[in-house]
Amino acid sequence: MVIQLESQEAVLPLRSVAREFGVAPESADGQMLNLIEQALDFVVAVRLGDKLPSELNGGEASWKPNEQDRKIAISRVRHNLVRCVFALMGKSVTISNGGVPGWEEEPENRELLNQAITGATAQIDGTNAAEIVARAALISDELAYVESMRRTLARGISGPREKLLRIKADQVPVSRQETVKQVQALARRGLTEIMSRFDDVDIRLDDILAMLRDTPAAVAWLRRQRDWLFRTNHAWGPVFADWAGAPNHYDDFLWKVVERTYLFLAPRYMSFQEWSVNDIRMRQEPLRATVW
Repeated sequence: MVIQLESQEAVLPLRSVAREFGVAPESADGQMLNLIEQALDFVVAVRLGDKLPSELNGGEASWKPNEQDRKIAISRVRHNLVRCVFALMGKSVTISNGGVPGWEEEPENRELLNQAITGATAQIDGTNAAEIVARAALISDELAYVESMRRTLARGISGPREKLLRIKADQVPVSRQETVKQVQALARRGLTEIMSRFDDVDIRLDDILAMLRDTPAAVAWLRRQRDWLFRTNHAWGPVFADWAGAPNHYDDFLWKVVERTYLFLAPRYMSFQEWSVNDIRMRQEPLRATVW
């Protein structure tokens, strides 16, 4: 909660506010504060009278992917459908320009897709061609959000990858080398965690027929990935912005960016033992941040 305290702006943790006023977590007000806390994963601020993000009420995203993301998603779903069905039939198939969105518009590819749709109805009981098309469209709609996050996060990640991870030890003063190495190691953990989410989606998409058999479960799973990726991009935003504007060479400005990145990464990706060791080292330096 952000409030004016005389001439100063004060930032108070919601849980501390609830505790101070004796608001029980299970009470109506306590549940509302919990929803507000969750809402701040999706929006920058919630003010009196604002509606909560739709992610917390029904699961629909409060934002939209662009048209290119939608094209990529639907082409990927259709491509995997053709690949899976023809593989089950024991037939090899060559899709012209299969890696390019819109490949299915070519007449030969359209015929392959129609055959795959027909083949899918034989694999999934109680369906017809129209039902398969409708289910594929639902999955494509949700996948478009993941593709939007793939594009957005790839752009954001490029800064730390090209600048932070390429800092060489001999460019840094000896007294700061260990800190830079630590930040690089933590950044690798964080970036690997992000990219592994996309790997999970790609693996799940490889078995598109399983997703088509249980579309509600597939949609719910994709929404969980969407929301995790969106929250992650929301949290990493300042770090990405820092590294986008950071110089390509080591100087005092770059060091400040390294320090801010450390404060972001350490509580998220550092083990307790590592945190304890680094806490002892950091006590010799002036306090830079207070963690509530």
